[in-house]
Amino acid sequence: MASANDKNAMDEELQRVSGLVEESQRRDDPALQETALQDSLAYLMKLPKTSHFFCNEKRRILAVNALQMFAFPPTPELDWLKVTMGRHLNQCFLCVKAYQKAKVPLISRFLELGFDKENVDEFMHLLNAWDIDRLTVALEPSAVKCREATAAGKAVDGKSIQDCFNALYECLYAPNLITESTPLSAAFHSVFLGVQAGGRFLRLSKEIVPAMISFSFLRGEPELVRWAEKSIGFLDKVVGEVDFDPCNRRAYHNAVGRYLASSPTRTAEDVIFFWKAMNRVLGSLHKSVILNHCCGNSSGGSGSHEDNIVKMAWLDLQAFPACFLVLLPLFGTFFGSLGGDVWPASTPFIPTSILDIVLGSAGNIAFENALRAVATEDLKAMELLNWVQPFVESLSGSNKLKCSEILASRFLGKYQDPVQFGTTNTGLRIQCLLTGLHVLNSLLDFGQVDTSGMAFRVNTNSVDKLMRREARKVAETYASLIIETAIDNRADSGLGTAARRVLDACIVLDCVSTADESEVMTDEILTAAVMRQRDITQMVLTAAEDEAAVAELGVSGDGASLLCYGEGMWELLKEKMPYNDIEFGRFVVTSIAKSRIYLAEPLDSIRIPSAASAGTSNTASMKLISLKVKKFNALSTKIDRVLSAVANLLQHISDFDADKLRKELLIDEPTVEVLLCLSLSAHSGLSRYSLEIVKQAYDASGRLECLRGLFGSNPARLLRAYVQTIKHAGAVSTIFGLGPVPRLVRTTMDVAALLFDPRDGYVATHNSAIADTDVRTAAHAFWTAVWRALTYIFKRTLTWARAYPKDIMVDYMRDVLDLSSTLFENIQLLEQALTATSMGSTIVELQSISPTKPTTTGLDLLSSLIEPLREMCPWLRLSDAALLTVCVRLVCETLNRFAKAKADVPKDILKKLEKLSQQTAHHYNNLTDAQCYDLVIALSLFDEQPVEKIKSESPDIVNNKVIVKGERASPFDDVHAKPVKVSSKVKGGLDAWLEKGSSTVKKESVAKKEVYDLESDEEASLIKEFETAEKAKARQRIDAMYNKIKAEEKSTPKPSLLSARRQEISEQRQKMAIAAATAKNDVIHPSRPAGFRVAQMAPPSSRSASSSRPVSGTSTAVSSDEGSSGESDNDIDSLFSLSKHHRPVPKPVTAAQLAPQPLKVSSSLAAARRRQFGPPSMTEKERAERNMRARLRVNLDPLYHRILRWDYHSEKELPSDEVGSDLNNYKAVPNKLSSAVEYKAVFEPLLMLECVQNIVKTKEERTDKPFRLSITNRVSCDEYIDVYASIEAKILPNIKIGEMDVVVISYVPDDQEIVAGSGAASQDRPARWPDKRYLNCMAKIKEIKRSNQAGLSDIVLRCLPKPDMARHLVPRTDLSALRVMGMTTIEREYSSLQGLPYYDLCDQILNAKPASSIRADATKIRKTQSTYNVNAPQAGAIIAAMECTGFTLIQGPPGTGKTKTILGIIGATLTTTKSRGIPILIPGQRQSGPQQASGTVEPKRILVCAPSNAAVDELVLRLKGGIWNSSGEIFFPRIVRLGRSDIINPAVRDLTLEELVDAQVGKFEQENNAKSGGGVDRGNLREQLNKVLAERAEVDREIAMTEDVTARDKLRAQRDMLNAKKAALGQRLDEERDRHAVVVRTNEIERRNIQTRILTNAEVMCATLSGAGHDLLASLSMTFETVIIDEAAQCVELSALIPLKYGCIRCAMVGDPNQLPPTVLSQTASKFQYEQSLFVRMQRNFPSSVHLLSIQYRMHPQISQFPSAQFYDSRLIDGDGMEARTEAEWHSAADMFGPYRFFNVHSREQQSKSTHSYYNKMEALCAVTLYRQLMESFPKLDLEGRVGIVTPYKQQLHELRNTFRSALGNTGMHGIDFNTIDGFQGQEKDIIILSCVRAQAAGGAGGSVKGVGFLADIRRMNVALTRAKSSLWIIGNMQSLVVNDVWRKLIEDAQKRGLVSLFDGERFKVLDAAPVVPQKRRHNHA
Repeated sequence: MASANDKNAMDEELQRVSGLVEESQRRDDPALQETALQDSLAYLMKLPKTSHFFCNEKRRILAVNALQMFAFPPTPELDWLKVTMGRHLNQCFLCVKAYQKAKVPLISRFLELGFDKENVDEFMHLLNAWDIDRLTVALEPSAVKCREATAAGKAVDGKSIQDCFNALYECLYAPNLITESTPLSAAFHSVFLGVQAGGRFLRLSKEIVPAMISFSFLRGEPELVRWAEKSIGFLDKVVGEVDFDPCNRRAYHNAVGRYLASSPTRTAEDVIFFWKAMNRVLGSLHKSVILNHCCGNSSGGSGSHEDNIVKMAWLDLQAFPACFLVLLPLFGTFFGSLGGDVWPASTPFIPTSILDIVLGSAGNIAFENALRAVATEDLKAMELLNWVQPFVESLSGSNKLKCSEILASRFLGKYQDPVQFGTTNTGLRIQCLLTGLHVLNSLLDFGQVDTSGMAFRVNTNSVDKLMRREARKVAETYASLIIETAIDNRADSGLGTAARRVLDACIVLDCVSTADESEVMTDEILTAAVMRQRDITQMVLTAAEDEAAVAELGVSGDGASLLCYGEGMWELLKEKMPYNDIEFGRFVVTSIAKSRIYLAEPLDSIRIPSAASAGTSNTASMKLISLKVKKFNALSTKIDRVLSAVANLLQHISDFDADKLRKELLIDEPTVEVLLCLSLSAHSGLSRYSLEIVKQAYDASGRLECLRGLFGSNPARLLRAYVQTIKHAGAVSTIFGLGPVPRLVRTTMDVAALLFDPRDGYVATHNSAIADTDVRTAAHAFWTAVWRALTYIFKRTLTWARAYPKDIMVDYMRDVLDLSSTLFENIQLLEQALTATSMGSTIVELQSISPTKPTTTGLDLLSSLIEPLREMCPWLRLSDAALLTVCVRLVCETLNRFAKAKADVPKDILKKLEKLSQQTAHHYNNLTDAQCYDLVIALSLFDEQPVEKIKSESPDIVNNKVIVKGERASPFDDVHAKPVKVSSKVKGGLDAWLEKGSSTVKKESVAKKEVYDLESDEEASLIKEFETAEKAKARQRIDAMYNKIKAEEKSTPKPSLLSARRQEISEQRQKMAIAAATAKNDVIHPSRPAGFRVAQMAPPSSRSASSSRPVSGTSTAVSSDEGSSGESDNDIDSLFSLSKHHRPVPKPVTAAQLAPQPLKVSSSLAAARRRQFGPPSMTEKERAERNMRARLRVNLDPLYHRILRWDYHSEKELPSDEVGSDLNNYKAVPNKLSSAVEYKAVFEPLLMLECVQNIVKTKEERTDKPFRLSITNRVSCDEYIDVYASIEAKILPNIKIGEMDVVVISYVPDDQEIVAGSGAASQDRPARWPDKRYLNCMAKIKEIKRSNQAGLSDIVLRCLPKPDMARHLVPRTDLSALRVMGMTTIEREYSSLQGLPYYDLCDQILNAKPASSIRADATKIRKTQSTYNVNAPQAGAIIAAMECTGFTLIQGPPGTGKTKTILGIIGATLTTTKSRGIPILIPGQRQSGPQQASGTVEPKRILVCAPSNAAVDELVLRLKGGIWNSSGEIFFPRIVRLGRSDIINPAVRDLTLEELVDAQVGKFEQENNAKSGGGVDRGNLREQLNKVLAERAEVDREIAMTEDVTARDKLRAQRDMLNAKKAALGQRLDEERDRHAVVVRTNEIERRNIQTRILTNAEVMCATLSGAGHDLLASLSMTFETVIIDEAAQCVELSALIPLKYGCIRCAMVGDPNQLPPTVLSQTASKFQYEQSLFVRMQRNFPSSVHLLSIQYRMHPQISQFPSAQFYDSRLIDGDGMEARTEAEWHSAADMFGPYRFFNVHSREQQSKSTHSYYNKMEALCAVTLYRQLMESFPKLDLEGRVGIVTPYKQQLHELRNTFRSALGNTGMHGIDFNTIDGFQGQEKDIIILSCVRAQAAGGAGGSVKGVGFLADIRRMNVALTRAKSSLWIIGNMQSLVVNDVWRKLIEDAQKRGLVSLFDGERFKVLDAAPVVPQKRRHNHA
């Protein structure tokens, strides 16, 4: 314990005394100094003997302080100190080092304390004397032993003298002591040399000691010099500041001082010795040591400014020129160690003066003589030349340029010429060449080009550009020598490497300079495009500064003169490049690509102004603009020359042998990457010939074939290379132009096709799995890289759109969206491929991968879409409708995908989209209401809290335009943008500079003011801030507006947009929780155009005027003191601007307002709408818009979820699923229904029954033929499987399948065996009919498209197979398929059923309640009659239809003018408006009637429908002839007939949408084709290419067989020419393919635009009921408040609902329930009243509400008499003069050919065995006899088209035709219309011959009489009896017909009227009027 206490006390004492010593050294206080000395000695004396003084840092302070004792007379304390110190120094070498290092600074310290220098010197002398004596004593015994051993010729034993080793070490550490004492020197030499005797070497530790430096300069001591030289060589590291301690510094300065002192007597030998030694020493020192201690900067030792070693060397070089050979190695040391820092220390010497000394007049002879004297094998040449490269590298700027030029002229010029140099020494010449190449390489290395990353831009100030250009000129001088050396020497040789480095530097410098200048100019123009408000003088300021800098250098002001480009080197390189030298070719290609030259852009694609368009009269500005334009033009030309030179070099490489290219060049992944990068260049030549290399290798003709060749050889390699390519070309971080991006997008599409093509893509051909790990990794990387590039592209496009022509940008942006859509649609396919282990997976395993069950890989793939989604938000401000449509769809489907996967989307993106969907004042855009709704629905799938309101912020005034605070002054936003500050001084300079200079831009006023968007912070920073005065002025207006806005906010709270929608979805999810366990509810087939490709263009959406908001132009609003500004849209900004009319800011609506809600039952339509559709704040318009979306967007998945599970082979009448097979689930249609839920529960099962019967009908009729499919791929999607298959294109027209069809697919094992055995094409064998023996399932056709492969088409099927079938749905499997049914009508009826809750007329439909009958007064009726030329009942119906809301029922018996009434309603409806859109003129007809000014009011539209095409065509035909308007004038409405042209009446075909569109599209396609270059026949191009390839093959064969060199050269020249032709043709093929794709897409977009214009401007839309559900109408969100349904009693109720979904609030149903009912296939459904029409259901409930058209104008009174009495309660009356109007010539033979007659035929019916249909030969004979006698009786009568022969049975129809043909021939029966009763409905003829067919044998079987079948239906009977105008002749068997009550009445009536005749098979006989009673009546089928 005591010991520990003592130690602590000693430590405390040490700390105290140390502090005291340090204080005494700082203060000149003798007393303090004396105390410190005494305390130091006292402490040291207390220490144990084992405690050393100097190796302990803390004690060393006291020991050094105690050395002051040596200055005092001897004392006991001094004696003690000497003994103790001597003992420590003799025992510890660390103490030696510390002691000697501590002595050096004592002198300076004592002097600082004020001691006299003499006293200090005396003190140091005493201390040194003590050291000398002590060391002499220590060394002398050992010295004696060494001398004795040396004398005896023996080596001294080290152990015997080891006691002196510390003393020996101290002498080496303080060599100055040796020189001060002869005895010590003698002893040291004896020991030092003795221990090394016998070849031994005294090697110290790896540290430098002062003796190494000191001994190096002892010229008279060779042994010591050798030791020093060797010891320095053993040092293992450069000596730094720490190791170069005061002792070493003293040794160095002492040596230099002695050399300087010898100046008067110095000889050349002295100089040589000194500098050799100095070279060794300096070579061991660190750069900092040399600079701080050897260049006159030392503050210690004996250093002074005179000992600047660099100046000493230059001075000796001047004084002793002959010694330069010795000094040259020293130069290498100087330049190598110090680099550029050597020159500040060399002042006033400059590099050229030094070089002049070495190579100039005095030294030239010696240097060159020395070089000539070098032998070939001697290495001295390298020693003589080693200084050159460090010398050049130490230089910079003009010094480097000048010196390099001098050196290059010697080493690459003179020394390479044996005559000038005077020697033929090849080795020496090579060394000089190598040195010269190093000089050039150093010169060209500016250290500014980063070729490893994306930021490749070099310094852009003019001085640097000038230096690069001049350096490049030096290299250009020796281009031939450089290229020859690079080619003639291997790359791994020193000379070859050096030459290639120089060549590489030249290539890179040229290309980098080109890319840089292109970027700078592009950047300037793009910046100017954004900064539209800058003054022109500000814009050109940078250019002026550049030109001023150039002027100072005395060079031309031409900007292009600063571009590095050595044309000669490129030409020589192409000329000298050896053929087939793959290794050198790879070097050249790699060098080119290092520069990123593929990013350089030909400037002619960018808008460039002219001086004349500047819009300024300022002379200085004009000069600056002219200078700018001159620079641009010169630079553009120069850049094109560089790019062309590079392209020519690539062209030469493309001529290499294909095998060598393929097997040696393209197996290198970096080379593939390089070529891919170059292929993306915007320069056509660069892109063309980089691809040409690959084309040559793989004998490909186009870009896709090139990629396929690379992909086929190694998929992973191509994908990895392309990923790097994308990173280089698609993610450039600097501001740059469009450049390679368009080709990048197209090429990426091709690579994606190689991966995802459903037929021959990698995934498809590898069983939907990527087993190869490398390919899997590369594919994943490809996906990530592409989306990252798309992120950049989406962001930068907003800026590019301002600087590039609009047509270029539109095509490019369409490509971008196509690529994005293609990738998106394949995300699940890629996920499956990346995660699948094998195709042996079961269906359950495959189906586990789905949007709702993503894997980790799937989530990773999905995460790549987040940033692109963010950058896509500003694209929602696009003004191009087609682009906007695709963009919205892509955004919505991306959000849906994230929602399904339960993946998070950043809240800022959701908020941004939410704001865009609200169309608020801050977020103007061109989104249609439908698109806004789509966004709302997609956003509502996320649970984030919505933005409760978009704050109305205080506006700023920018250029006299109101801009809300925080809003960007722009037609589009960017998520990264900051608030913009815009200069108020706008003089139109930039507008004029950018716009007027281009011929494609409309000229506008210079003073025009616009507000433009700023894309990013970097662009925003370019805009000047407001000036203070302008801000103050604006502030007053801001405050007023702000207060007003805040007041409005407080009074009108703005509800959330999405809260209600999210609440609704939450409730729906709860309801679906139970159902989700048994069935999924994902959309299988949304109600938009069929097809699986998201990129497929939908018709561009367009708002109807009733629901549209006027949209604004670029300008927002103007202040009151400025007035309105002019329109500002032009080619530059129109892509991201709004329309030219101001869009008023609507009040934001909530999701509760937008979200659809079921309609409640109400007795009043208006009341129901007010109560049902949202809060009172919602307007009628908002309600209508919301519910329109709900009606048009119906989820069809439940429909297909049932149908696709059905068993095709089921023989039941009910659906084969569990729900449909239970008859208890079916209910008869009641007269009224309580709710939409009940309505659905009743009608949906019946619809399914009808669907089943469609399948049964297909199986029975077998009219379709089976066909074969070959599976190419499959993708699992939730429960479904999407099967991709191919089919022969030529069979498509025969099988007539479409994208709305359901097919049954069958797997036949035998077919697979045939495929495996014979390898025959599957289509060569007949397809199989469905059979229970084969596995099969139902499938929905999603898409059919033409494949790229000739003769094949792709088909995509979606199915729900059972596991045993699913396992066979794999690639390369053949299937048989058969069309089952078309789903068009079923889909549309189902959609109507599901959308009914959101119909405006829902209540009326549920209750089957028509509008109350309106009885107009006589005055109104008379006026209506007069206006529309109708009768009184027709006028009443027209008035009712116009004045009633809801349903108007108009019953039109035959001939009562239903069509005329409909025309009246149409005319009355249309002519109530004063504005209609653009007229669609009927060909050959003039527009008449009231003309409307180009208006702002929506044109009235009316939708006219009927169940059949024939009925619709009849209406169109009548409309085409003109209708009456409200003024009583004829006018011709704009009519569009929807439907397929091939099934429409030719007379109205010109009004079909297809024909109207074709008429306008044809002209556009011609103009577009001409605009795009006219186009070339690709087949012709390919033929030319094949011809060239054949010729080249022949030339190659001749070359191989020719030995004559001259002939071979000619053949090679011919081959080069053919290669050039091949390249040109291949390029043209690529260009034509791209051009054709763009033209086709543009034409298609324009076709859709034309469709939109035609539809939106149409006044009358005519379609069948099913056709009214056309996707075009749904996509355009068109509204039809008024709908007319003709033949309304002939359609099922669900069909009648289809046209009502377009916002119908007024529906006129015209029909006759007493005529034919709807056609229903399912008898079971008919039993449940499914065949009942909505008209009939309403009539039954409210018979008094039916408006009867009671005056008939068709039939002769004798014909109408019975139908009126029997079917219309005698209410049907004849029009005035009907008897006279229908009187006919043949009526003169009344007994035979009167107006009405029944012909009784005694005959017998027969039944067809095949069709089971009835026919009656005798009745057919009677009909032909009757017709024949008519013709014979009236031979001049022309009956063509006037006779109709009808019958209820199809087999009888066939019999009638045959009978007439046999009797009259084909010519004789011409003009006669044969048809069934059903087929003749709606038609009329002068003469109708009715064959009743049914006739049993007399008495019947067993005495019974059968029924009359079809004839029992009185509605069918009514139709048959009312088709004739002049004569109706009925042929039948009276005895059989009278069993039916109605037929009996007809016969009785005829008999009473004496109108019955008998036909006995030959003759006719008139019967007397007498009743006929059947013998037996057991069955009455009335």
